[in-house]
Amino acid sequence: MTPTEEPPVSNASMRARFAAAYTAQARFKEDVQLAGALAREAEPVLEVLAISLQSGALHEGYALLTLLARHAASLGATPGIALTLVDAIAAALEPTLIIDRRQRDELTVVALEGYCAARDERSTRLLRETAAEHQVAVQLAPGCVGIFLAGSHDESDLGPTLERFARDLLYAGTRSCLLDLTRLEKPIGEDLARALGRFCGQAATLGVCSFVLGAPPTLCDQFTRWEVSGGPVLMVDDPVHAR
Repeated sequence: MTPTEEPPVSNASMRARFAAAYTAQARFKEDVQLAGALAREAEPVLEVLAISLQSGALHEGYALLTLLARHAASLGATPGIALTLVDAIAAALEPTLIIDRRQRDELTVVALEGYCAARDERSTRLLRETAAEHQVAVQLAPGCVGIFLAGSHDESDLGPTLERFARDLLYAGTRSCLLDLTRLEKPIGEDLARALGRFCGQAATLGVCSFVLGAPPTLCDQFTRWEVSGGPVLMVDDPVHAR
C-alpha cells in the first residue's frame, strides 16, 4: 500500500465513492438495489481499513469486512458481490491509499469466507425450517391421528409445527393421537423435550389421549416432572400396545 499526495477524504466522501464503485460493478438488479444499505454498513469498515492498512494491524479491519460480507449475504446478494465489495473498498480508499495486490488478495479471501459462512448458515436454517414444517401427520382411523416425527430438530424449528398439529387436533375433533418419536435423532434435547411435553399437555387439555412411541427414558422422566403424564398420555414401546 502506497500513500498518495492527496489529502485525506471525509467519511461521507469515502461512502459515496464506495457506493459509486459498487453500483458500477454490480451485475444484477437485486445487487444494485443493495448499494445504499451496504454503503452505510461499509463506512466503519472504510474508517478502520484506512488506518489499519497503513499500520499493518489488520485484525479489526478483517473482522469488520467479514461482518459486511455476511450482511450482504443475509440481504440476498449474489456470490459475486463478495468480490465487488473488495473492489468498492479499494476505490473508496484510493484518494489516500493504494491497496497492493497482496493486500487485495487477503481482503478478497476474508470477504469470500464471510459471505460463504453466512450463506451456509442461511441455507442450513432454511433446510431445517423446511424439514420441520413438513413433518407427517395422517388420520389412522376416525378420530385417531398419527404424527410421525423424523430427523434432527431444535425446539425453535419443531415447536411451531407441534403447535400447528395441536390446533389440528382441535379442528378435527380428534380423540386419540399416536406420537411416534422413533425416527427423531437421539438424544432429544431438553428444549425439544419440553416442546413435546407441551404438545401432549395441549392434547390432554383437548381431551385427546396421546400414545407416545419411542420416547427415551429421560423424556419419560421429564414428562413426569412436568406432570404431563397426569393427563391421558401413555408411553408405549411399540404400536401394538397402542391399540
